Order: sequence, then C-alpha cells, then structure tokens
Amino acid sequence: MKLLSSTSVSAVVATALASPSVTIDAGNVQGGMCSGGQGVAYYKGIPFAEPPVGDLRFQPPQAYNKKYTNGVLNSTGSAPTCIQFGTQTVPDGPKSEDCLYLNVWAPSDATKDSQLPVKVFVFGGSDTEGGIEYPLYDGCNLAEKDTVVVSLNYRLGPLGFLALDSAGIHGNQGIQDLIVGFEWVQKSISAFGGDPVLAFGQSVGATDVYTLATLPRAPSLFKSAIVESIALPQLTNKSVAQKLGVSIAKQLKCGVKDKSCLQSVSSADLQKAFYSNTYMNSGVGGLEGIGNSNSQTPEFWPIVDGKVIKENPLTRGAQVPTVFGFNQLEGALDAIGKWPSPKLIANLTAADYKNFLRGDWGAAASTIEKYYPFSEFESAVKKLGLSAGSAVFEAVARVLTDAHFKCPTYESAVASARNGHPVWAYEFTHNSTCAWLDTLTALGDDVSFIGAAHTAELPFVFGNMNFTYPSKNYTCNSSQAEQNMSKEMISLWTAMAEEGKPSTDAIQWPEFKITTSGANTPGMIFGNSSTAGPIDFSVCKLWAQITAKLDGSNTTVAALSPSSSSSKHAASPTSAFSSGEKAAPASMSLLIYLGTLTMGATMLL
Repeated sequence: MKLLSSTSVSAVVATALASPSVTIDAGNVQGGMCSGGQGVAYYKGIPFAEPPVGDLRFQPPQAYNKKYTNGVLNSTGSAPTCIQFGTQTVPDGPKSEDCLYLNVWAPSDATKDSQLPVKVFVFGGSDTEGGIEYPLYDGCNLAEKDTVVVSLNYRLGPLGFLALDSAGIHGNQGIQDLIVGFEWVQKSISAFGGDPVLAFGQSVGATDVYTLATLPRAPSLFKSAIVESIALPQLTNKSVAQKLGVSIAKQLKCGVKDKSCLQSVSSADLQKAFYSNTYMNSGVGGLEGIGNSNSQTPEFWPIVDGKVIKENPLTRGAQVPTVFGFNQLEGALDAIGKWPSPKLIANLTAADYKNFLRGDWGAAASTIEKYYPFSEFESAVKKLGLSAGSAVFEAVARVLTDAHFKCPTYESAVASARNGHPVWAYEFTHNSTCAWLDTLTALGDDVSFIGAAHTAELPFVFGNMNFTYPSKNYTCNSSQAEQNMSKEMISLWTAMAEEGKPSTDAIQWPEFKITTSGANTPGMIFGNSSTAGPIDFSVCKLWAQITAKLDGSNTTVAALSPSSSSSKHAASPTSAFSSGEKAAPASMSLLIYLGTLTMGATMLL
C-alpha cells in the first residue's frame, strides 16, 4: 500500500494547514493542488481494495476496510499502473499487480455539504492496457467546473479477465474491481463534496460501464451513465473464454485445475503467454490489427458468467438513464494501425478488402460487401486522383466504424429504451485542430485530416484542450470555437450527472426514440458546436442480421426490428445509406491526406 511511514507523519502534520485534506473512515487523506490555477485539489493513489496478489490473484477483489498507518495517507503521488498487456495509452511510471487505487479531483473549497455532481471515469484500452495516470484523463480542468472527478484503476488482460472454472477462476475480476470502486465512491465521496454519481467510460471503458449499467444493482452504484464510443460490440461466449483460459494455463505449464500454479507464475511470464498465445486472434473476428469482435472471438474482457453478469447486456439494456454516443470515423485509427505507412496504403488492393471482410466476418463477408461495394469507394478516390489503396483504407475504416461502434451504440440504446429507461444519443463529427494523443503528433498541423476518429471527444469532455508533448517537440492550442464546444459538452455531461438528463437552459438534447428505419433518430451532433439533430442508424439493421448470423440466433434482429413485419429490412446496396449515409467516404479530406500520412502507432480500442 502507498501509505505514509511513521517517520513522515510529522512532516505531513506540519504542512496540513497548507495542503488540502479530507477525512474518511480509513483516516485523513492528504492531497495537493492542481498547478494550473484552477482552484482544484487532487488526491491520488487512494486504495479501494486490497492488493490482488498472492492468494488474491485472479480472485474477486476484497474492499479496503483498514485504517491508514498512523491515520494518514499521502495522496500527492501517483499510484502504480496495473500490469499492462498492450503498448498504447500506457501511463508512465511503475507497473504493479498492487494497483487497485483511485484518483479524486475536487474544488478546493468543496465541503461535505457541497453535494456537487460526481463524474467517475473508466478508461479504455481493450481491457488489456491503460491506467488512471494517462495525461489525457487528468481531472484538474474538469473539476474546476464545480464537479468532483474520480478515475478508477482495474485489473487488465488475464489478471482481470482470465476465466478457468476448473481452477476456481471465474473471470470478470476487472468488472468486480470497478464494482468495488463504485462502492467506495458511494461510501466516501461526500467527504470530498460529492453527491449524485455519473459513470462515464470511453472505448472498452464504455463497454465496462454499459455492462455495469445493465446489472440489477446498477442504481445503487451510480444514478446515470454516459457510454462513449462503444456500448458493447459483443461479449465473448463463456465456452470460448474457458478455452482461452485452458490455452493460457498450458502455455504457463500449469494444470487446468492448478490455481496455485497460476497464482505463482510471474507477471512477466503471464505477459509472455499473452503475447504468444496462438488461440487469441484466431477464427472469425480475430484479424490481427483490425479485428472486429464477436461472441466467438477469444479475448480477455467481460463474459456472461451467470454470477457477476447473469444476463446478456445486449438484450437487458441499461437500468439507469444513459447517453450513448460514437464518433463519425472511429475505424480510421484501427486501419492506420494495420497499415501505418503511405507505401503500405498505396499497395493495398481489392483483394485486401476481401481478406479483411472474410477475416472478420467469415461467411457473412459477401453480404457485407454488397452493402459496402468496393467499386463505390474506388470510384470516389479515383475522382481525387488517388490510388485504389486509399479506397481500401477508407472502406475498411467505414465498415469498422459502422460495425464496431455506430451500430453497437444503436443496439444498446434500443435495448435500454425498450426497458423504459430514458436514453439519449450523440454523434461526434468534429475534426480537431490539435493532436490529442502523442501518437498523432506526426500529423503536425494537419491532424484535422484524420477526422472525428476514436478518442477524439475525450479532450472536450475533460476540458484538456491544449497540448504539449516535449519529447515530440509539439505544442498546440485548440481554437476558441473548440474551447466553447468543450464547455458545452462539459455542461451537458454535468447535467447528466446532476439531473439524470443531459440538457441545460442553453442546450436542449432530444431524447432517443426508436424509429421505423433508424434513419431519423433524435440526437445531438457535436460538430463545430453542440446541435440537436437526427442521426442515421438505418444501416444497423444490416449489422443486426450479420451479428445474428454469426451467433446462430435472431435475438439481436428481433430486438432492433420496429415490428414483427416480415418485409425486407431497409438496408440494401442503394438504400442502406439513405439520408446522407453513403458507402463512399464521409471525409474526403482524410483520403486526400493518406498520400502523406506517416504514423506508425497502432491505436487500440
């Protein structure tokens, strides 16, 4: 535990009057002040669960119920980041299995009677990487807006999601970490000045938040939720998760019933097994670099285990008021990760597009190709004087966006609306001025050409709009219009936290409604400002059929169908993209830029 030693207690006491502090059941938490003049206090590295090591590895978390040593916790330093099983969005600093800590930011003048809205953030990273210390998630600017901000660590990869029933390891450890974290928030956040709680997550953090929001106990953990850029593409089938557990055990030379062996191997050996596992990324949906998950795809993330997650979140729907949203061209970052250089893109052919479709969707590939014909993309780029390779890139980006982001958003919104809870939807379409990730700095002043890609909305909802990456010799300040839209988005997120409804006096966000075709779904468009307007989800009937085909059931199709009519669904090579949703590229500027694109980092979900 990151607790104060007895020799340092006197120093803390001497500076107590100058430093922010909060008293909770475990003792006195000593924090620091944000350095940007926001008038915000931070408290980092607060333990909410016992270290999940030794006999607690792979086991459900145990809530931290101890008293701090000498009654004081030094929370001015960063907590260790959980062991990583990836390389992107990874915070600097130490990595450890002892990582179940949280960070809190609050206005320095907040008291236990302030009852400020609370925003609890769950980070993304495919449930295999990431952490609360990643700079983009800093809460200083967000807490300045009369808000308490919390971010939670949770176990990742096999440590957080390994399932092997024969060894008494049942999976969903990372989900249970988050549950215990939210329980800590409910118990202790009033001491920091907080009261109503909003859960918001991005990427797989949004998947985790949505999973939590569908649990029967969700209303006791938080009052509302915002699910950013992927509600739930598909949970892994339990039997597939068990096979993955067996394959990892064999790699580690542990018997499938030998929990003690699995608990004794080093985290480095566990990482090696993860990276060399041949069962992962196999089969339909496992195309390396640009895979689109389905229930048969082996990976470490939530499963319907019958205990922690008893029902399929896809059909159960959220049990609290929820906002669901996606970005206009999410899949561009996946495609760049697969083909990071202009040469690779230029050499792509129609065969690569077919291979992509077959690798991710198997027998359903031919159906998808009819709705996203390569000829339409090729014709569009030819008019711009670009190669067929650029058409492949854009086609892959569009298919991934619709299949992995846009339509899961719609599917989960429909399921949630059907169970009677209020739902809102958004589409983020803004092309940012600045590189919001250090891996995007190679684009320089031309970052807007990447479009509204995955993670692009995060700076806006955190209020972190100015960027400096010394190692990249990069500095950029967002435009005044972007600063204004950030303030608007923060105010809407705050309204959702405070009132359970994302509207303000200045901006009215229309509630989600299920329409006949999905083409004119009421929502909010975040372009150059926050504007209420329709979102076209008509293509999602196609993806509902594809999902049902891969799963061998029609449950998803039934959930999305507006009626029991047997008539053909609206999607077709010509009509699926009605109301402006064309198979051709949504952002020609992206294609224009592909000729000079030079970025080598894979962007993970």
